[in-house]
Amino acid sequence: MKNLKKRELIKNIAIVFLVIMLILTFFSNTIMNRTLPEVSTQSVSSGPVTTQVRGEGVVEAEDPYNLVIDETRKVKSVPVRVGDHVNEGDIIYYLAGETSEELTTAKNELENLKGEYELTILESGLTQAEVASVEAGVRNNTGTILSTLEAKDNEINSLKSQQEEKEKKLAEIEHQLSLIDPSNSTSVDYSAEEKAVENAQTALDSAKSILDSLNEAKAQAVQVAQAKSEALNNYNEAKDNFYGTSSKKGAKTAFDEAEADYETKKADYANKYNDYQSKVADYNSKKAAYNTAENDCINNPGDASLIPIRDAAKTAMNDAETATNTAKTAMDSALAAKDSSESNYNTAKKNKDDAEAALNTAKTAMDEANALSASAPSDEQIANAQADVNAKQAALNQANTNLSNKKNSASSSQSKNNQNYTNLKNQEYEMSVAINDLKSKIEKLEAARADYLSTEKTKMSLESKYQDILKKEKDIKDLEAKALGGEIKSPVSGEITSLAYAGGEKIEAGSTAAVIQIDGKGYKLSFPVSAKQAKAVKVGDPVSVENSWYYGDLNANLVAIQPDKTNSRDGKVLVFSLTGESVTAGQNLTLSVGEKSSNYDLIVPNAALHEDNTGHFVLIVDTKSTPFGSRYIAKRVDVTVLAQDDKVTAIDAELFGYEYVITNSSKYIENKDQVKLAD
Repeated sequence: MKNLKKRELIKNIAIVFLVIMLILTFFSNTIMNRTLPEVSTQSVSSGPVTTQVRGEGVVEAEDPYNLVIDETRKVKSVPVRVGDHVNEGDIIYYLAGETSEELTTAKNELENLKGEYELTILESGLTQAEVASVEAGVRNNTGTILSTLEAKDNEINSLKSQQEEKEKKLAEIEHQLSLIDPSNSTSVDYSAEEKAVENAQTALDSAKSILDSLNEAKAQAVQVAQAKSEALNNYNEAKDNFYGTSSKKGAKTAFDEAEADYETKKADYANKYNDYQSKVADYNSKKAAYNTAENDCINNPGDASLIPIRDAAKTAMNDAETATNTAKTAMDSALAAKDSSESNYNTAKKNKDDAEAALNTAKTAMDEANALSASAPSDEQIANAQADVNAKQAALNQANTNLSNKKNSASSSQSKNNQNYTNLKNQEYEMSVAINDLKSKIEKLEAARADYLSTEKTKMSLESKYQDILKKEKDIKDLEAKALGGEIKSPVSGEITSLAYAGGEKIEAGSTAAVIQIDGKGYKLSFPVSAKQAKAVKVGDPVSVENSWYYGDLNANLVAIQPDKTNSRDGKVLVFSLTGESVTAGQNLTLSVGEKSSNYDLIVPNAALHEDNTGHFVLIVDTKSTPFGSRYIAKRVDVTVLAQDDKVTAIDAELFGYEYVITNSSKYIENKDQVKLAD
């Protein structure tokens, strides 16, 4: 009995121990499972692997024509739509208004420039001849101006050096006078003689001033003569350009001929247009008659008499259609001839206006140069003025001699000291007069230099403003010559792939108003790939189009493999050329390029493939059974890559083909790590 109780106790203790172990094992597995990395798996399979590279892209025009508009205009209406085919000359936009904002702005700017130019002329003080010379392009260049200023500066500096020398001598004379006591000298009245010397000096200064003015006017006359000669040459050349010569047709004659030709072509186009409209109306009438006869036949199938009427109506309709097409061809030819003649007319008008403006400018310059040349002083006037200066100089010399003689005839008893004093005073007076004469000359030369420089600056400023006016006038003529008028026409034949504006919107100058795929030009498509994918293909590899049955005759060719500018590290871009009538810009196509598929025994997802410094490998799930359930261990298996596409990889490895490979993990795992399976 005692042994039985002992066995029961041992049995109970064992049961309690096992229960405790089971509880501990359960909780340890639960806690451990929560910390294990969770993995997704996929079974190893067999089947085909395609090494083709597949991608999607948007069809683009390979060489589209961008219709760029140089004017700011408002769109009135758009008679075409994206996808329409247009011929060269067909209207794409109808425009509101007659002129562009650029032309209106340019005309306003021209008026402002002319106003500024005229105000500058009034403020400049230039003569009409000088203004005409500026407009004719006759002006001293910078080198000539600098040389003239240098010559004037040298002359002024020379006179200033003479003035400094005389001022030094005057200071020495005044110093000597300060050492002499003139109190004992006999008083002699020299006022009359001194007054005579002063009057003679004044008369000499006046005569020299007149002579300087005449010499300056003569120097200007030389420049005017040069301007006159150049103005005459410019006038004769402009006259020949405008009226023409025996060997050359003038701009006026060319304009008259172009104007007459344009009027003829315009009238011919109007006749052809009216004839075409008449033919269209006739065709519509015949077509209506045919439709009526056809309906009569359909509604009255038993009436055989209606068939000849229907056939006659059809013949008349076909004849009218042929006549309409012929009239349209004639109208299109007349329109092309009119447009060409209009272009010639605009060019001839511009040349005529330019030649006429040049002729008027040259004539004005020549007339004003002639007028200024006529007012120049003669050589006789200058010679008379020089003679008057010589006479006044002789009178001054005589007055000085008289003064000296009177001083010399003073009392012989005058002391030697007083004689020296008198001589020094005479020298002081003569030196002062010479210094004042030099100062007067220097002031006149400096004033003349300043006037010369101011005049040349004014001429340069005026010439710049005048050139701005000429440039603006040329800009306006260019804008007028290439003005769009009331419509924008297609310069090429092709399909419209883009329209940037709708009715009521404003076209900005320099913008692309429409994009046209020119007839005969191809299309292209591109999409990015990885560097590894790019290595799997080469230019010339076969290309297939997904859902090719839908696109009919569409053909694609791989023409280039380029770096991907948006992924410069390892990206590439595959570029394909596309041909076929079903291809249009903006289509989304999916293309495949590369070799065909092959069958393999072992295939795994790309996500299951890994690589380290020993090579490629996969991690499979190895299952181990325990008393408390199955445990899952990650096991490394080295593999050899046989083929690969964008989804799966064909491998060679020590696998049976039913294993599960790990494709994703919540944590980083290595060989022999325990994992748990995702639900």
